[in-house]
Amino acid sequence: MKKDPIKIQAHVVLGFLIIQFLFGMVANLFVQFPNTTNKKTLWEFAQTQWSVSVHMIIALLLIIGGIVFLIRTIRRKDKKWIIASSIGLFGILIATITGIQFISTQQGGYSYAMAVAFIISFVSYGWGIYKTK
Repeated sequence: MKKDPIKIQAHVVLGFLIIQFLFGMVANLFVQFPNTTNKKTLWEFAQTQWSVSVHMIIALLLIIGGIVFLIRTIRRKDKKWIIASSIGLFGILIATITGIQFISTQQGGYSYAMAVAFIISFVSYGWGIYKTK
């Protein structure tokens, strides 16, 4: 039985989302940002923290993977996967945007929004796997 490459990619994206979540939790629990409103200082500090840097790199990989995944589902013309991958990519993009805002402002609402967007993305790709069994 041949494995579905779309389903395999969905599992890979879910795996990266889990890794992203874990690095985000490490950053959240163990990185204490400086008490400043200077965006440049906050970004310079963020880039020196290994967990935050890895978190940012994985975010970039997830954006690329989400775009490629959406393009593949559109080419396949599979409505369920198009919906799942569109919502999943939307969640990844919102999480990235709110993550950027969090680093710049250190406002907890952005961190919360990042977590909600992660859940939306994770559930979306999981839903795609479930609905295409």
